[in-house]
Amino acid sequence: MNSEFVQAENSVFFKQLDICCKKVADQVGEKSISEWKNSDYIKLSGLLYRKTKVHLSENTLKRVFGKLKKPTRYYPQKATRDALAQFIGFRDWYEFELLHPLTEKADLTATPVKVDSKPKETSNKKKNYIYFALSVIIMTVIGICFFINHKDEVINVKLTCLNPEGKSPHSAIFKLKVNGKLTDDRANFTVDFADNKPKRSNFSDTIVNHYYETPGRYFPILYYKNTIIDTAYVYLKSKGWDIIATMQHDTTRVYPILRKHTNTLDSHVTTSALLDAGIDTSKTFFVSFANVKPTHISADNFEFYADITTSAERPGVRCSQVDIVVFGENDSHYLSIIKPECTAWVSYKFSEIAKSGAKDDLRKFGDDLTGGGRVKLRIENQHVIVFIDNKEIFKTKYHTPIGKLMGFKIVFAGIGSFKNFNLSDLKTGEKF
Repeated sequence: MNSEFVQAENSVFFKQLDICCKKVADQVGEKSISEWKNSDYIKLSGLLYRKTKVHLSENTLKRVFGKLKKPTRYYPQKATRDALAQFIGFRDWYEFELLHPLTEKADLTATPVKVDSKPKETSNKKKNYIYFALSVIIMTVIGICFFINHKDEVINVKLTCLNPEGKSPHSAIFKLKVNGKLTDDRANFTVDFADNKPKRSNFSDTIVNHYYETPGRYFPILYYKNTIIDTAYVYLKSKGWDIIATMQHDTTRVYPILRKHTNTLDSHVTTSALLDAGIDTSKTFFVSFANVKPTHISADNFEFYADITTSAERPGVRCSQVDIVVFGENDSHYLSIIKPECTAWVSYKFSEIAKSGAKDDLRKFGDDLTGGGRVKLRIENQHVIVFIDNKEIFKTKYHTPIGKLMGFKIVFAGIGSFKNFNLSDLKTGEKF
């Protein structure tokens, strides 16, 4: 192996990069990086995009992880390193570096040098080592200066919502909170409102106003030149069980169902109520039942169950899907159950762990509930177990707690219903 490659592998920069890559791999699965195949890099590419909204191709990831060997090791640009750090729970690469300090220098004597009988050649090798050591030091200084300058540029900018709490619908007003002087154009700062609207808005004006249509707890994200630098929250409570219908591919409006549920045991909606609300029931539509309110129940230690009946097959509804959403203080849980033949559309998310049926084998979540069935979700000390009709179908564990339970939502494709709803804290017994 080329001696310069060995030296680069031992530099501080690459040691920190390797630590980060190992943590990323640990979060993706149990295989070590040396066992990864092309499919693993494709999977990571999708997971990174879903969590950070930064797209890194599998070839870029292979270069970062050292899969594609070159004469000199590839060191990625900061936007790439930021995305990897954010994937494992850090604000950016700078924060990851602060919490993983490495002070050791490149070990210039680690690689044995073959002694040659010709003194002149030996002297040239020593000179080469000295030149290489000086180049490492210079690159280190340049890198540190870059990190400091970048840090000064964005570390003093935060995202703030002037009116984060209310009831839906709600017009939330966002503003950049700058500590000191803003050193770049406001248009380079954009916000993703985290309500499934595809378009971001920039801060070319002093404030940005966004219209939230449904109850829930949202975590809008602030980007600086496509790098995540901060987040905020918007919390919209409901009036008991709010029922809201939506049409597929229609992002311009929602259709509230006038009838509200408070303490009912059998939550459902009729076709006539949907028609009165303006829904075209011959097309694909969804109906959500949301009860969003603050509680003292731990969203990391609770049990939920209900008898759920999904939609019978009808125009626009073939897969009879039901989604369950748990809103926490700091993040959310989500899972979907669908007919077995439709599991390509399944996805789940428990805090930082997320997978999609488009890229993962999620056949465990394939079940036909058109005839009804009891669904139970139990989370105890961040260990997740899902049951259908008292049979365990899935379990996993996440690492980042999401705090207190701040709301619950059930969403049906088409017309579905639920009854015997029960949700309680496993430690205190408090009921939702």
